[in-house]
Amino acid sequence: MDWSNLAAFAVTELLLCLSPGPAVLLVVGLSMRQGFWRSQAAAAGILTTNAIYFALSAAGVASLILASAMLFYVLKIIGALYLAWLGIKMVAPLVGAWWRGEKHDAPFAEASKMPRAKTPPLELYWKGISLQAANPKNLAFFVAILPQFIDPHGPVAFQMVVLGSVSVLLELPVLVIYALSFSALAKVITERVVLWIEAIAGGILMLLAGALAWERKT
Repeated sequence: MDWSNLAAFAVTELLLCLSPGPAVLLVVGLSMRQGFWRSQAAAAGILTTNAIYFALSAAGVASLILASAMLFYVLKIIGALYLAWLGIKMVAPLVGAWWRGEKHDAPFAEASKMPRAKTPPLELYWKGISLQAANPKNLAFFVAILPQFIDPHGPVAFQMVVLGSVSVLLELPVLVIYALSFSALAKVITERVVLWIEAIAGGILMLLAGALAWERKT
């Protein structure tokens, strides 16, 4: 594998990882509500799905899916509905607090007063898998972007393993940094601020879902 191609892929992947997409928003929300370690269960699910996408791309399955306009459209709608559902769940606590007239005016709150849900890690792991799989545009990324960094005259499977490993090694620390930052932030801010941050992240997910549902396949 050419080192310049590998470096170019690493830079491209890092820039994509740093952008706050659905995966980052999920990890951020979980880190504030459930703590750092539980958010990493979802991060593991996200990386697992990425590994599956690499395998599908290497096997050519992703290309077959993209070749079927109807199948791709159905996957987009299912993915959009799931992203919208996750977004609604993130917005709902703020709406519920507003409906009940709850107020938290103090700018800071003790960490012990911040409620932390305790969802089983395995459930969060599957949530990470399902969220990352819900966006079929990830398949398009692996079909459209990866070939640019693959030497067709070399061992394709080996190159896919190398690129997949680089992707995981880059995305994992990015998700860890996001989770550490927001789990620490949740310890010194009020419950109302946490609700607002979650609601904003949920609103972005719903906007992404709408864009995904209405975007035409070109």
